[in-house]
Amino acid sequence: MENLILFFILIPITGFVASLIAPAKNERLISFIAFGTTGLTLISITCFTIIWMFNGAPSININEINLYSAHGYDFFIDLYFDKVTAVYLLFSSVLAYLIAVYSRYYMHRESGFKRFFNTKLLFITGINTIVLSGNFETLFIGWEILGLSSFLLIAYYRERYLPVKNGLKIYSIYRVADVGLLLAMWLSHHLWHENITFLQLNNAAMVNSHLHEHYFVGLIISLTIVMAAAAKSAQFPFSSWLPRAMEGPTPSSAIFYGSVAVHIGVFLLLRTYPFWSGQIEIKILVISIGIITAVLSSITAKVMSTVKAQIAYSSTAQIGLIFIEVALGWDNIALIHLSGNAFLRAYQLLISPSIVTYLIREQFFNFKPKTISQSSSRFKNSLYIIAMNEFKLDDFMYKILWTPLKKIGNFARFMNLKITVISTIALFIGSIILLNNNTQELNLSRFFIPEFIGFIAVIILLRSFVERKNAFKAWNYIFISHCWIVIAIGFNESFNLTDTLFYFGGIVPAFIFGLYFLKKLKTKETFDLNDFYGHSFEHKWLAFGFLLSSLALIGFPITTTFLGEDLLFTHIKEDQFFIATCVSVCYIVEGIAAIRIYSRIFLGPHKKSYHPVPLRDA
Repeated sequence: MENLILFFILIPITGFVASLIAPAKNERLISFIAFGTTGLTLISITCFTIIWMFNGAPSININEINLYSAHGYDFFIDLYFDKVTAVYLLFSSVLAYLIAVYSRYYMHRESGFKRFFNTKLLFITGINTIVLSGNFETLFIGWEILGLSSFLLIAYYRERYLPVKNGLKIYSIYRVADVGLLLAMWLSHHLWHENITFLQLNNAAMVNSHLHEHYFVGLIISLTIVMAAAAKSAQFPFSSWLPRAMEGPTPSSAIFYGSVAVHIGVFLLLRTYPFWSGQIEIKILVISIGIITAVLSSITAKVMSTVKAQIAYSSTAQIGLIFIEVALGWDNIALIHLSGNAFLRAYQLLISPSIVTYLIREQFFNFKPKTISQSSSRFKNSLYIIAMNEFKLDDFMYKILWTPLKKIGNFARFMNLKITVISTIALFIGSIILLNNNTQELNLSRFFIPEFIGFIAVIILLRSFVERKNAFKAWNYIFISHCWIVIAIGFNESFNLTDTLFYFGGIVPAFIFGLYFLKKLKTKETFDLNDFYGHSFEHKWLAFGFLLSSLALIGFPITTTFLGEDLLFTHIKEDQFFIATCVSVCYIVEGIAAIRIYSRIFLGPHKKSYHPVPLRDA
């Protein structure tokens, strides 16, 4: 019976592959695949949960596949089923099936009908992988799939400017959450000296003994977990991204940002609760985030002019309350609240088009303009204006996260690509010679050489981040930064040539194929990175190929690069916080830079005059 858990992931994967093969014009076949996949998933999960409950609802842990093992490092797929898993799988599978039926009619005759269901099935695969994960590594696989499917669905109307722009903006917030999880994985390896499972975290004696000996490390792990959860669940200060995610079709808004995906941060907190529950500072932090989010989002929801924005902020407010419940240890109440909020927001979003139509019709007959009371206090008026501006959270996040990076990148514009390539080759050869001559005895870390190389890797990547003219330069800088990251970590004595080859086994092919697709497109079209060109309309296969190359280059789980990222982090020592920070910044920026190249060239309004172009704010 336990082996059936794997099928909860294999079923949506099979449906996703089948939907890719299905002809784009055959709506009946595509919708049948979606109905069958979501329906079979719902039935199988329901039957399994009933049998599991009759057997006493035991915690089930399955170590499925060991993907990579080397010098004390194991990367294995681990699945875990307990009360939290059962609740999340049940309500998400019910909503996935209902929204699949709804989407069949809502998306009828849309040009991206097949693309919508492809992405929806990919999303279900990611969600099931996260919920069934038994360790951080397995969870991170689903985490990455969820981030990609979010970007694709927000930018579903790819001929418009705002959906593509907002999709890229939200993907950048997701990269912050990804790095939070990566840092948690890195420090966990140093804390436990093994690939820890969530089942082991329930051993209170073991957790307390490790935290007592390494309190500061445990505190940093908990902070990174909270950061990842807050970013994914649109909690303060990341709340402003959720209304902008509503640019996609209404069904995707319902299942993604109203019900299932937006609650994944709550799931992460519930899953790791045994680890951080004994740290009073983290509890206070989670409660504070929940209170601030609930207050600010409730006020903002009351003044929003669009129904989707109202629902989005109402949802974040409720999730803030759920954060408080989790921190207080009320897990059962949190699960009930989570399920109820998910169903309510999904329902509200699905009927929102009808409600808007009704209100538009009614205003012609019963409209009465509201007058502002002369007795309104200055405080109320000021609060209204601030709430209309969403408490400037979007501007705040932009200034805190991206403005400093852009300033550094603009300062590095003096860097010449030819000189950078020559320097990289010379440094790479020199580092191999040094390592082969056993020069660890020189203690290179004493001279801050690894730290300096890691810092240069960040500068090179920021140079790609601000590149506006030449897409080839931006693409090359991303690859070069990977090389400098490997060199910086390579000075640690545990790193070897085999690990380097394993990491570059995904990077190099992705870089070469990406260059090929760009040069192929350059022979047919003109483009730079200063605007959106929408070339996916006429060059779909080139767009698809370049997207795969970008994903492989940034560590999406389709090549060895994904394992290589985690492998690199395990070679960063516990006291090398600066190098870990540099690598983390690189992983944030490289994902944004690569997807930005794809978005600018292949998405957005088409530049050719014979294609219909919507208004910029449409």
